Amino acid sequence: MDAERARGLRRTLRPGQSRNMRSPLPSVTTKCALSLAAVTAAALATTAAHAQIKEPGAHPKYSVELEPHFLVQWEYTDWNADDGIGVGGRVSIPVIDNGPITTINNSLAVGIGFDWAHFDNDCYAYYHVPQPAGYSCTANHFWIPAVAQWNFWFTPVVSAFAELGFAIQHASYDVGCAPGGPFQCVSDNYTRVRPVFLVGPRFTLTNSFAVTLRIGIPYLTIGGSFYL
Repeated sequence: MDAERARGLRRTLRPGQSRNMRSPLPSVTTKCALSLAAVTAAALATTAAHAQIKEPGAHPKYSVELEPHFLVQWEYTDWNADDGIGVGGRVSIPVIDNGPITTINNSLAVGIGFDWAHFDNDCYAYYHVPQPAGYSCTANHFWIPAVAQWNFWFTPVVSAFAELGFAIQHASYDVGCAPGGPFQCVSDNYTRVRPVFLVGPRFTLTNSFAVTLRIGIPYLTIGGSFYL
């Protein structure tokens, strides 16, 4: 590979890029999304007799919701070929207990969180470089999301929510060149403000605990919610 192509590849390593060679939702995350939808539909069907969506205020009363979770990040991944895996947490505080629509069982909360995703995979395919001369890409992404969370309480067990807001993303990355390769290696970091849109179900198991899932931009999370 000539020196001119090497310089061209070096120029492509700009922080904050999101183009890569994979599809937006790989098979594993597509399966997660379909499983989430199937579980939600089944839960709604089995609890239809106890529907509470038309009973304003018929939901758990709490001052704060604490939610630790696992996550899979698939958006804003730069040149990593695979998704990032990590952990995080969310704190949500109700601001409207019965509303914004007063005739149905809904509520509004504001949330802030902290999330971390780790990437560690070969990224040779992104640069069309033969595998023996490929790159090894390692990255850590840190997120501080701030969102408005609109909850819809369908039954004593099943509720759903939509979150809209923004997040501060800080990413640090290392691109290690193959031994004897013609390219320069890169180590850098960047900080961006990103839009956040997530939806998901919540399964309330007791008056103080629920299983919470969310899917959207930039990740999928699975965790537990503690109503305090």
